[in-house]
Amino acid sequence: MKNTFLKSCLIVSLFLSAVSSASPHSIRWTGKEDKNANLVHVLEVIRTKTGVQLSQSNFMLVESRKLATSNYLMLAQTSGGIPISGLSLRIWTSLKNGETIQIEALINENPPSTSWSAKSARAALSSTETMELVRTAIKETEDSFIRKINWQDMFEKSQLVRVIKVNGKRGKHRIVVSLVTKKVLNQSYEEFPQADQVSQENSGIPVQVYPIYEEAEGETPNQSAALPRISSELRYLNSNVRILRGQDPLAPLKAHRYIDNLFEPLRGLTVEGREKGYWAMAYIKDQAEKLFSQLPVMENSFSNGGVVLEGRYATVSLYPEIAKLPKLNFTPAASAHFRPEFASMSDNPGHEEMIPAVAIYGRPLSSLEEAWSRPARRLIDNDPVSYLNDGFDEIQVYWAITQMFDSLRSMGFTDPDFSTRPFHAFLYNPDITYRDNAFYTDDTINFTTYSSSSANMARDNTTIWHELGHGVMDRMMGDHITLADTGGLSEGMADFIAQLIVNDLTGGIEFPGKNAMRIFNNTGYYLTNEVHDDGEAYGGSMNDLLQSAMARYGKIGLTKVTDLTMETMRLTRNHPGLTAVDWFQHMLFADEMGSGIRSPGELKEMIVRALNGRNFNMNKTTPAALIVKNGTVELDSIGPGSRNNPIKVNLADPKSAEFNLEVAVKNSTSYQFKFPVTVKVNYKGGALEGGVHWLNEEAGNLTYTLNSEADVAKFTLGTDGKCDEINRPDGSCVDYAYIQIWNQGETIKPQAKKRFYLRVYPKAQ
Repeated sequence: MKNTFLKSCLIVSLFLSAVSSASPHSIRWTGKEDKNANLVHVLEVIRTKTGVQLSQSNFMLVESRKLATSNYLMLAQTSGGIPISGLSLRIWTSLKNGETIQIEALINENPPSTSWSAKSARAALSSTETMELVRTAIKETEDSFIRKINWQDMFEKSQLVRVIKVNGKRGKHRIVVSLVTKKVLNQSYEEFPQADQVSQENSGIPVQVYPIYEEAEGETPNQSAALPRISSELRYLNSNVRILRGQDPLAPLKAHRYIDNLFEPLRGLTVEGREKGYWAMAYIKDQAEKLFSQLPVMENSFSNGGVVLEGRYATVSLYPEIAKLPKLNFTPAASAHFRPEFASMSDNPGHEEMIPAVAIYGRPLSSLEEAWSRPARRLIDNDPVSYLNDGFDEIQVYWAITQMFDSLRSMGFTDPDFSTRPFHAFLYNPDITYRDNAFYTDDTINFTTYSSSSANMARDNTTIWHELGHGVMDRMMGDHITLADTGGLSEGMADFIAQLIVNDLTGGIEFPGKNAMRIFNNTGYYLTNEVHDDGEAYGGSMNDLLQSAMARYGKIGLTKVTDLTMETMRLTRNHPGLTAVDWFQHMLFADEMGSGIRSPGELKEMIVRALNGRNFNMNKTTPAALIVKNGTVELDSIGPGSRNNPIKVNLADPKSAEFNLEVAVKNSTSYQFKFPVTVKVNYKGGALEGGVHWLNEEAGNLTYTLNSEADVAKFTLGTDGKCDEINRPDGSCVDYAYIQIWNQGETIKPQAKKRFYLRVYPKAQ
């Protein structure tokens, strides 16, 4: 059970002393070395191994959870009852006898000291002051909307701070505030993960769906579907649901106004606070659930207004903005699922108010025949109203989510709650920033609208399974995990989870577009600067392992690798700084332990072979490198020219239009580029490329040759200040030039690549 600290994340304290400069101690051992998992004994082992003497009072319970194969316990190291960022003790024990499976600790021998307890310091920074700081911090950003917020007080980087996490409209803010000075120390922003491309139940309803996708990569809207639809069924639909017809159960909540500057997660929970107009989303959701529970249960059937897509594992709804568009040939039914709306205030310019609202179902299924015959038209303009009138996309999405659960649960994803809690899907988000995409956040997959050149991602199961792969990882790997690279593990493993389901359905056979999928690649580790490219190395090496296992064992090889992957996720739960080396070390340990379907050490040779040739060093030596410089500044994953920090171009400043770049490569002892290598600079062809009009792009992509490590390719990239496509709400466009390294003899996919991003504010045209 999570304790009060984890549930509220609202402990406050004062920083009164400096933190020791000593590096934390990192310790790990397994049951092979010591089976005793008693906490007193564990702390004695830590003392013996490190000389650091700690007691149970130095720790705070963060999580205690039963996983499919182990019991998991996480304790945070504290000082004065205040957690210390990144420092923790994590214990995995056997479900059978309580003996140690694995123990990992990152602890500090001289943590910060304070004479203040968490309780006595609670008033250091009030909820109101925190919200004012948050609103000021995000006010000038592109995503200044607050949809969800929580915070935690801790010691971080030698200071006592409040770490605040804000879900906006399109991504997540992280804001760090000093509890001493009450000033923002730093802030960052990350978009939600995107595509780069038990009640009684009804019997299954026969439908026709795409088993993989409607269009393979590279197909055009005028071509026929890459794969024909197949006969299947919609399983696990709820026999009874609460559907709102002619009533608004949230009317009592709408008697009040919920203004953004009165959003207070603490004061909004109290009667006194609410009397003054403050509100908290947690309270609103709780009240909404109570109101929903009072609604009568209604049969979800053809004869009762049609069957809606709400079931054991999935509910499919529409974005309210889309449902309000004219020319819908049905009236969307409201559901008993809370979904707040946010509207600009005409009587309070510059502010939003939250309006309690409900989710809206798509077109209900009126009969078996109608469900079976719904058309899957591919419209040139991808008109969302026409698609909603057809009613096929919600069938495809519901089927795909259900299939994901059925596939993964049969291959080892059996953890309590994680493997049964449903996902919610929403069609179609009209936000221009997310056009031609899909994204995941908080147990929901969100589909966008699409331009004529884009495929409809609601009909691409690989996208659906990728996005929900993020959800599986979130559940399995914990709320407190920290990825120590660009986030490539998240993207790569989301790709890989999708691939596991694809192989469960197809048995590994070929189908149109299979080898063009991103997971089939040559990308090396540490040779990229962008999350999706970085993810190719993770996903690609995992897929190499999968292909080897299936080649040796057949379909059971898929089950073995899936089981191994899920166990590795459990064993890295809430890791404080997970690297590629950490991931594969834990995978080798999971392999060494074996399971009911895996013999100990059975997959080790395949794991090692899958990493060979991908610039991967288990000993953490310096890897080979792709070096791209803009002038004297090297292009990386966070600096100018990266995905989240595109260089701004406004031709009011003529000097901002052109950039002199240099490209070189550097070998390592374990990885050498195969010279001569080709440098390709592409303006189009990559995922979501095409927004910026680059100088001389009509002449085609650029190509250079490097004959050795000493060679440097030099070229100029720039723009005439025009956008070929506006893809940001303020009328600007974001795009990148793709810089790729192709080894001698490579013709399908490169091994190294970096993206150089610009954001253009177009001049009058």
